[in-house]
Amino acid sequence: MADITILPLALTVMLGPQILVGMLLITRKDPIKSSLTYIVSLISTLILTTYIFYWLTSVTDFHKITISNRPVIKYLLIALLIFLIVRSIVNRNQITEPPKWMQGITTASLGKIFLIGLGLIAFMPTDIAIAFTVGNFLNDNSNHFLEALPFFVAVVFISFIPLLIYFLIGKKGHKYLENVNDWLNTHGYIINIIVLSFFIFLLL
Repeated sequence: MADITILPLALTVMLGPQILVGMLLITRKDPIKSSLTYIVSLISTLILTTYIFYWLTSVTDFHKITISNRPVIKYLLIALLIFLIVRSIVNRNQITEPPKWMQGITTASLGKIFLIGLGLIAFMPTDIAIAFTVGNFLNDNSNHFLEALPFFVAVVFISFIPLLIYFLIGKKGHKYLENVNDWLNTHGYIINIIVLSFFIFLLL
């Protein structure tokens, strides 16, 4: 997998509620255990969903289907990414807050935290699109699934940031992360637009 695509895609995976949950977890009584549970949930779900899309495009050869010698899936992906760009612009003034099913996370069981991490990757439109895009990108370039390892490592590193701040500063680090989240609420859509536009450029 081209190294140039790794960091932007990893950032897109973790923008929004994904990083917000990590912030909330470091305020718990068991910040390390709960954060590790969440990170394991995130990355295992991401690997699974990416592999599913990788396998599906491989066994169906969907990435080889063409119309007038043009790959259908490439333009479907471009259309999907354009939709996500428009969606980011339309929702740019919405504040990123945890949905109702995430309330009480500071007292939730480790099992619920695991399920939250699973849901944030498996059911978020942007993350579904990224997993599908990575799976197709690997097939389109005849790469083995393990070629996506740097991408997964980058996601793990970003998901560890709240916990790393906790180790360096303690629970007060949550306040600094709140400032980051406030910035993402007003500027995060710009990052999404840049990253998605960049990937459209790569597909073309």
